[in-house]
Amino acid sequence: MPPEPPKPPEESGLIIPPGSGLALLANGDPPVLSEIISRSLAHIQTSKALAVAERRAGEECELEIAPGVKMAMCWIPPGEFIMGSPADEEGRRDDEAQHRVRITQGFWLAKTPTTQAQWQAVMGDIPSRFKGNALPVDQVSWNDICGNESGTGGFLGALNKRLPTGGRFHLPTEAQWEYACRAGTTGPYAGNLDEMGWYRDNSESKTHPVGQKRANAWGLHDMLGNVWEWCADWFGRYEVDAVTDPVGPNSGSYRVGRGGVWGCDAYGCRVAFRNNLTPPSSYNYFGFRVARSSVP
Repeated sequence: MPPEPPKPPEESGLIIPPGSGLALLANGDPPVLSEIISRSLAHIQTSKALAVAERRAGEECELEIAPGVKMAMCWIPPGEFIMGSPADEEGRRDDEAQHRVRITQGFWLAKTPTTQAQWQAVMGDIPSRFKGNALPVDQVSWNDICGNESGTGGFLGALNKRLPTGGRFHLPTEAQWEYACRAGTTGPYAGNLDEMGWYRDNSESKTHPVGQKRANAWGLHDMLGNVWEWCADWFGRYEVDAVTDPVGPNSGSYRVGRGGVWGCDAYGCRVAFRNNLTPPSSYNYFGFRVARSSVP
C-alpha cells in the first residue's frame, strides 16, 4: 500500500470563518499587517478623543484665576430653545417676543456671579456697596468689566492675560445667558423662585453670599435675583424669525442686564425679563458672571 499522505499542520490562533468579511494575510506580508494595526490604533485614539469632547450639561471645572482664588464653571452644551416669553405670561413686556434660537457652540459659564474676592484678586480693589468676600461684586459698570468694545480691558482683559491659553473669558451674550438660565425649562422662573433666587420677598434688601440658593438643572446658582448680570449685547428688539448665535444690535446706547436683583418683585426676576443700562453706569444692584469659550 502506498504510504499515507502527511497530515496538514493543526491550525492554531485566530480562525476566520467564511463570510466574515475578514481575510487571511499571506506569509511575508508584514507591511499589510502593520498598516491594519496602525489604522486600528488611530481609530481607537480618535474615538477616545471624541468621547472626551462630548461633555455633559452642567459638568464642572475649576480655574485658578489668582494664587489661591478659584472660579467654578459649568459646561453649557450647544442646543436650541425658545427665547422670550409667551403672550399670556404674567408681567410680560412687549420686548420679549418669542423666537427660536440655536446655540451652535458649547461654552463654560461661571457657576455663580463674580464675587468680591474674585474681583479683588484680579483688580486689587472692592467697589461694592455691600461688603463681603462671598457676596457678588456690585457697583461695577459694563466698562469696568470689559474695558472697551472688544473686551480686552477691564476685569476680562486682566483675566485673559492671567489665563491666556485654552479659551477666552467674555460676558455671555443675552441669548447664551437665557439659554443657560432656562437649562431646558420653559416656565417664567426656570423652577421655584423662592428656592432659587434672592428677591424683594426674601432678600431683606441686600445681596447674599453666592451659591446659597438651589442651582438650576445645569448647576448654575443665582441666575435669578441677588444682582442683575451684565450681558455682552447692546439692547434692542428681537428678531422675530429663528436666529443662530445672535449677538444683539451692532450699536446702541444701552447694554443688556438679566436675572433680576435683590430689590425686584417676582415679575422682574422672570427668565425673559430684560433690563438695560448705559455702559458707564454702576449701581449696587448690578454685577455679572463670566463665560469662557474656545472661540477666538
